[in-house]
Amino acid sequence: MSLTRHDWKRFAIGLCEVGLLLTLLFSVVTVFGQLHRNFDLFSHFRFQYFVASVLLTLVFVILRWRGYIWLGVLAVGVNAYFVVPWFLPVDEALTNNNATATPIRLLHANVLHTNDNANLFLALVRDEQPDLIVLQEATPKWISMLYPIEPSYPYTLIEARGDQFGIALYSKFPLDSTAIIESVPLGFPDLIATAIVGGKRLNIISTHPIPPIGVGRYSARNLQLDSAAKLAARTPNPVIVVGDLNVTMWGHHYGRLEEISGLRNARRGFGIKPTWPLFFLPALIPIDHCLVSDGVQVVDFRTGPQIGSDHLPIIVSLLISK
Repeated sequence: MSLTRHDWKRFAIGLCEVGLLLTLLFSVVTVFGQLHRNFDLFSHFRFQYFVASVLLTLVFVILRWRGYIWLGVLAVGVNAYFVVPWFLPVDEALTNNNATATPIRLLHANVLHTNDNANLFLALVRDEQPDLIVLQEATPKWISMLYPIEPSYPYTLIEARGDQFGIALYSKFPLDSTAIIESVPLGFPDLIATAIVGGKRLNIISTHPIPPIGVGRYSARNLQLDSAAKLAARTPNPVIVVGDLNVTMWGHHYGRLEEISGLRNARRGFGIKPTWPLFFLPALIPIDHCLVSDGVQVVDFRTGPQIGSDHLPIIVSLLISK
């Protein structure tokens, strides 16, 4: 028995109905991420829900199905509340005159510990000429492959490991103080450094929590985010926190990070800028972050090209006023 054109049309419309209902369901329940870890995990796909709700609502506008149009408008509205503000311009006034502020360019990259070719990353460094480079998943092999940039970045702080949690800082600026500490609760290395930037002290914190897959890992990630937030809160301004945080801006525990630390996301005003996973582009979400304190103005935030990792690097241009 073959399906007629009319049957296929009904089937397609039925899929759109189910798709809109599921999109609305996920859009609403993920608002309550504090109630269950699965609600929180699925909140990371907020941009996908927004796009899906807009497209499906347009389908029912064309069909003139009033009930589904209203459901679609509700889904669009819920997701727009979380998505649209990231694209709106942000008025960032420095406490000091811009003429006295020091510009810096920061490059952060999760290079992927199994990626054994640094050529794309080295080309990115050559093209962008960042002042600060923060690497995550830095293995001993990766560090050895970066010898071409060592003359340009004489100040370093490196904790190379054979797993996913190696970390490194390369700086053109002198480092006044440095430390590698064991993060809560699993003891992964957190990087802390103070760079002297144009006579000003810029405090840098980098952390890389474990991916939140499973109850134990979810709890461990949250504890590490809270620990980093508390560390940032007691660190003198200006301070930046940068890293693959394994959370998006829509996660409940990301909200706690901003609330406790008092920092703001450098993405604001520049869009979503998703960074992971490159192996499945429809699911791209923004989990690599740079958060900044008062005394730091964000001039630009963008993602870089692919470097052989499952993450895109982020490139952040800043002005340091204090």
